[in-house]
Amino acid sequence: MVNNSTVEDAPFILLDADNNHNPHLFEAYRYDRNCSQHWTEIVRGCLICWRITAQAFYERIPETGFQKLGLGGILNPHGTAQLPPTPPEDTNITRNTAVTDLTEILALRLLQWKKGSVAIPYPRVLHKEVSQLQHHGIDAIGYELTTSGHLLYVIEVMASVDLNHPPTTVRDHLSQILDETLNVNRSPRLLRDLQIAHDESDDSHKDVLNGFITAVIDGTISNGISVVAAPLLVRRFNEHDANDWLPFVNHSQSFEHAIIPSHILFLTVECHDSFSGMLDLVKQTATQP
Repeated sequence: MVNNSTVEDAPFILLDADNNHNPHLFEAYRYDRNCSQHWTEIVRGCLICWRITAQAFYERIPETGFQKLGLGGILNPHGTAQLPPTPPEDTNITRNTAVTDLTEILALRLLQWKKGSVAIPYPRVLHKEVSQLQHHGIDAIGYELTTSGHLLYVIEVMASVDLNHPPTTVRDHLSQILDETLNVNRSPRLLRDLQIAHDESDDSHKDVLNGFITAVIDGTISNGISVVAAPLLVRRFNEHDANDWLPFVNHSQSFEHAIIPSHILFLTVECHDSFSGMLDLVKQTATQP
């Protein structure tokens, strides 16, 4: 496991793992918000996503725990008014934009904690033009430098309150990642998102992303496996079940033999709370010293 956390400050606790499908990996974690540094980054990510970053929205209070966490201040009444309302905890909650923003930020934190060397140049959730709308396209493109070259990460985030195992969203995202992205000749969907990541990221990422764009265009991305399919599932407290992985487990060979071959890294993260409860905690952290 590649991360720099000690047992005391680890924000994610391993719940379950299925290592019987090498080279594919399936793991489930529970999030522990008592790790203050990681919680701060989740709150910060939400405020960036919701476009509440201007100093006009903050008041600085010296020597507060909030300031010591690195956010530099709490929201003033103008900033507080920008926070999204908390939806009811019902079957539609994962369609709420603020909740999907939060779960996407949490899932990406897990991936980067688990794979500390993965760079995510342009996570869409942090660059939405209109904060109240869902973004489009692949949730995030990442890459990792290994001893054999760069690996491309195709990252899709799911959140579910469906008590069925697997939830419907897992089957939907299986089709999205495999049928619509990786098993398509010169994948237009992947190419489009690589172009966006290239154009919007800073210069340190452009050469690597340009290499992946070239590989998609000329078809060399199909030579061997240089892609990781990374479905990330967010569940509420105590709702993980290993059967949630089954659609991807059962199609693992299809990923290896797709037009763009890949390995699967399926990570599940359980919240420490309900989705509405976690959103309330984000807003509470942002507004109270």
